[in-house]
Amino acid sequence: MDSKVKIIMNFLRASTLLNRTGLRLVEGTDLASVQQWQLLGIINRNEGISLAKLCEETLVTKQNITGLVERLRKAELITTWTDSNDKRITRVGITAKGKKTMEKMKPRTEISNNTTFADFTTEELDMFDNMLERFVTSLLIESNEKKGTKE
Repeated sequence: MDSKVKIIMNFLRASTLLNRTGLRLVEGTDLASVQQWQLLGIINRNEGISLAKLCEETLVTKQNITGLVERLRKAELITTWTDSNDKRITRVGITAKGKKTMEKMKPRTEISNNTTFADFTTEELDMFDNMLERFVTSLLIESNEKKGTKE
């Protein structure tokens, strides 16, 4: 089998396994999905982030982000407000309950990551991270070209 095909197949398998692991990690928390966890983590690191920036960070459409944000807001994990300088922009912040949820996730994440990456050296992890970033960039360029837009 061509190595490029093997890489794609392994990414698809890894995606399934990451989702399965993520679902196990969010079990028993206020989070209902891996996507909610990802979003809450981004909001936690970027207080006041706009919905547009969340779309960009997650590669999720505005419609899907709106739904995810609304569910997190109803669960009282985040709060939203209109930007005081530009009423067209909705900003998102994390609540005390959301911070508590992220604190609950921290040891779970550390244990899982330590187990997952135990067989990798620091150099290998850095190289893997760099290669993944290049891979994602290539996919984004290809995706934008197929939509008729260029970065």
